[in-house]
Amino acid sequence: MPKIEVRRMFPAELAPAADLYLRSITGLLQGILKPEQIRADHEYRRYFTNVVARDHELWVAVRDGHPVGVMAIANEWIDQLYVDPPEQRRGAGSAMLAQAKTLSPNGLRVLTLQRNAAACRFYEAHGFEAYDRGRSPPPEDEPDVSYRWCPRGDDHAGKARR
Repeated sequence: MPKIEVRRMFPAELAPAADLYLRSITGLLQGILKPEQIRADHEYRRYFTNVVARDHELWVAVRDGHPVGVMAIANEWIDQLYVDPPEQRRGAGSAMLAQAKTLSPNGLRVLTLQRNAAACRFYEAHGFEAYDRGRSPPPEDEPDVSYRWCPRGDDHAGKARR
């Protein structure tokens, strides 16, 4: 399998990255939410290009010269991490998460829907621990879970590590 490169996204890649985000998020949400909880495609695309791209560092996972994943980071928060559906479970998500850990060596946080079992398993398998539960705003209006990754020897949760 060709190696995955994770790098900062080039400005010219914004539209393809927004398309990848749209394919990934709508495919995911259609499997766990009711139709009325899912936004229109143009709303997801506008959110990615006008909010995420403006307020975050954008990174892409590239295989064979083609973007296969996109990640948005703001400080210690991974705000978005999506892999193109045909590329899932082929290492792109893990490669982006490894890059995020390099960028934020003192710890990371991420929020996902509790019903997104695949994401929960993914983050837990990479050393993240749940530390809070809440509810996402409408239209999703679903229970969510906050995860935190702390490097070994560091403890943001206040528990002693052995």
